[in-house]
Amino acid sequence: MIKKDFFKSSLVYTISAGLSTAASFLLLPFYTNTHLLTVSDFGALSLYLGLSLLVQLVTSFGLDYYVVVSYHELSDKPAELKSKVASLNGYLIVAGLIITLSFLLGGNFIIDKFIPNANPASFRYVMMSVFTGIFNAHFRFYNNLLIQQARPQTYFWSNLLNFVTTVLFSLGILKMFPLTLEGPMWGRFLSCLCIFIMSFSDVTYNFGIAFQRKFLKSAWLFCAPLMVTTVFQWVLSYSDRYIIKPLLFNGEVAIFDLAVRFTMLLSLVLDSLTTAITPKIFGLMKSGGENAAAEINKYYSGINMVALVLIPLNILILPLILPLFIKDPKYLTAFLYFGIICAGLITRTIQNLFLFPVFYLKKTSIFIPINGISAVVQVVLGYFMVKYFKLYGAAFTLNIVKLVMLVLYFIWCRDLLNPKINKQKIVLLPIIVLFVISFAELFITKYGLKMHLIHLMELIAIAGVTAVIYWNELLELAKWGIKQGRITLGNLNANGAEES
Repeated sequence: MIKKDFFKSSLVYTISAGLSTAASFLLLPFYTNTHLLTVSDFGALSLYLGLSLLVQLVTSFGLDYYVVVSYHELSDKPAELKSKVASLNGYLIVAGLIITLSFLLGGNFIIDKFIPNANPASFRYVMMSVFTGIFNAHFRFYNNLLIQQARPQTYFWSNLLNFVTTVLFSLGILKMFPLTLEGPMWGRFLSCLCIFIMSFSDVTYNFGIAFQRKFLKSAWLFCAPLMVTTVFQWVLSYSDRYIIKPLLFNGEVAIFDLAVRFTMLLSLVLDSLTTAITPKIFGLMKSGGENAAAEINKYYSGINMVALVLIPLNILILPLILPLFIKDPKYLTAFLYFGIICAGLITRTIQNLFLFPVFYLKKTSIFIPINGISAVVQVVLGYFMVKYFKLYGAAFTLNIVKLVMLVLYFIWCRDLLNPKINKQKIVLLPIIVLFVISFAELFITKYGLKMHLIHLMELIAIAGVTAVIYWNELLELAKWGIKQGRITLGNLNANGAEES
């Protein structure tokens, strides 16, 4: 049984990190309002966001992961820890300067090859995307550091700042300059500038900024494979938009990007839960022993159970709620692909079985062949799937590649697997759920009552199977809830007696 402090820490970090996604959802009714932003411009915005994400991944150079491992390694050596984090802070700034110079020299090439309907503002938008990615790279590094420091309040306020500034700047400028990309682009740029100022100031105040060479070798050995891997990951997560653009239309890029955006909230919840248990998993791996392996398996099972419930629930609820805010019928076609894409998120719980030991043991070079082969499959298969099956092909390509990745992870990392893994619960059941949802979604041809009924049947079937397989865990959770309720009720009665 997972301890209650796991749920408390997961809740605060999930809510805090969810503010960024909440901002994206809050802005969707305005971005999908064709009186404020055209469908074509929304598609172009997706491509600029893809560029920003690529810059973020390259700038971070894996240091956002490396700081987590370093913090645990040097937690009992505060002086060395401070010195190392200061250097990592410096490495990020230097990386940002190099990236900026590179795009100043090559920005026009990016515009010619990848940006549709280029105009005189395109170079400015490219550079704004670059700075946004650099600022976000430091902020992600900062957020991971805050989690290791157990500073949930600061984590919350930093993400709240991101939420408020993104919404206010984006909407304010969009209203001032409708039917242009000024609002979305300036909103993200100014918001990320604010959070960068906060993150850089806090890290520099607490740890300093330096560029010590003694940490370069260890950082390079850990991060260089991640650097290559991040490029492959970007291909896996964003190349489909750049494949869709030349084969179909800019509007199709917008529709598919919107379908992916609909999965962001669930993706964030799963990522936040994984992030929240990282310190606990690493601590158990450090202690070792059979009991530690069994305890780690409980955390894996816990996240898996949450995912199995949330995915069909998300597929059912969002298509009922979001159309209240997204009025243009063109955008409602995104729900035809939403369920398929959402189902693929279940593979993340299986990937965790491999990712935790890989990061802890610093065997990150394994990521290069796994993500490299997957990226090639994504581009080649994606091209033909989009060409012949349009956006359905793009959606199914994502899930096929996820399954390919699981096979590759098993080939390269099976010796690192926790021996206490319950394969039926953590591996077989999620894969079955993926196939069931993907197959059921094929019967949906348009947005309407039939779609909602199919989603409801998916939820009932998956919830029923999950309840049967996780029956013992659910009983234990119910007993714990009843016990906590009795304790709370007893405290209330005792307080009442004292007051009387």
